[in-house]
Amino acid sequence: MRFTADILRIAKSAAALILAATVVLGSVITVAAAIQSYDNSAENSGNNNGFKSKVEYELSNGNLVVTKNNDFNLDVTIIDANKITINNCGDIQIVHLAKGTVADALEKAEITLAEDEISVPAPDSKITGDTEINIYKTKTVSVTADGKTKDVKLALVNVYDALNYSGYEVDDDDILSTSHSDDVENINAVTIKRVTYKTESTKEKIAYDTVKKNSDKVELGETKVKTKGKDGEKIVTREVKYIDGKKSSDKVVAEKRIKEPVDKVVLVGTKGAATSGGAGTFTDSNGATVAYSQMLTGSGTAYTAPAGAGTATGVPAYHGGVAVNTNIIPYGSKLYIVSTDGSFVYGYATAVDTGGALMDGSAIVDCFYNTYDECVNFGRRDVNVYVIA
Repeated sequence: MRFTADILRIAKSAAALILAATVVLGSVITVAAAIQSYDNSAENSGNNNGFKSKVEYELSNGNLVVTKNNDFNLDVTIIDANKITINNCGDIQIVHLAKGTVADALEKAEITLAEDEISVPAPDSKITGDTEINIYKTKTVSVTADGKTKDVKLALVNVYDALNYSGYEVDDDDILSTSHSDDVENINAVTIKRVTYKTESTKEKIAYDTVKKNSDKVELGETKVKTKGKDGEKIVTREVKYIDGKKSSDKVVAEKRIKEPVDKVVLVGTKGAATSGGAGTFTDSNGATVAYSQMLTGSGTAYTAPAGAGTATGVPAYHGGVAVNTNIIPYGSKLYIVSTDGSFVYGYATAVDTGGALMDGSAIVDCFYNTYDECVNFGRRDVNVYVIA
């Protein structure tokens, strides 16, 4: 089938009828676009691609009427206008626009941006719904961000909003050289430091512990490794803070053990230091019954030192503070010391010091006295040392 001049006239008449139909919806004030086309290549090829036309009309209320003719199948679509509120430095105007850009809305409102003005959103932003457009006076400010420095027209509002209006996409974590709330009018330059956070995981070792155990199979003053220690492994997850791409700080947010460590077990020799074995009770010099976890029997000695002299634990030497073999009696242990025959009572004491004679097994306790004469009086004697439970 060929298009003839008569058929074209019919098509144009149909389009006119469509236009007439839209008049009942509102007065036509602008023909926004009119595109009519047809393909008459059939005259050359023997094929007919049909007749197509599309016409858009803007009504006085801003609605857009779109008419389409596809092989004389007529279709009319009405696109509702969006309400555009324009705040021009305090002067409010309202226009209606079915589609287009911010620039189109400003043109419809007969507003031309001055050299020192910007619009938010920007002029090339598309209108997709009811929109508020704000027009601001500006000031040229030197902005340094993302490795570049340039002069930028910033809206005369607070620095944080002004930078975002200009496309810098500043968020609350980013660091500004001025306060977020400072007025642009009061600054000449601003630097943006980008802050980002990343979650990073690393495999790390878990150090093994060393456990000491007394053994009467090992000579006093000697040690023997029973079990070798082995480090464990864990996955440590951290939140890492970066400022302009450089690591600033991190904090651990999770840990997952994937291999448990094996303790190193060291046997500490007690052979040669007489012990009475397990726990029990004793009666102190006041007649009170006291529970103990262990009793050691061996040689006891006495020592003195100038006033204010320190001990191995850092506390000043004092009556009641005694020196011990720490492989047998740990620092801080509460003790009660009495001669094996009960004739001499040193009394309650705390393990706060040590010494060579104690570590080599020559004595099991060295009792502190304030005077040399007291030390002579004590001398060297066999004692029971009760480790209080």
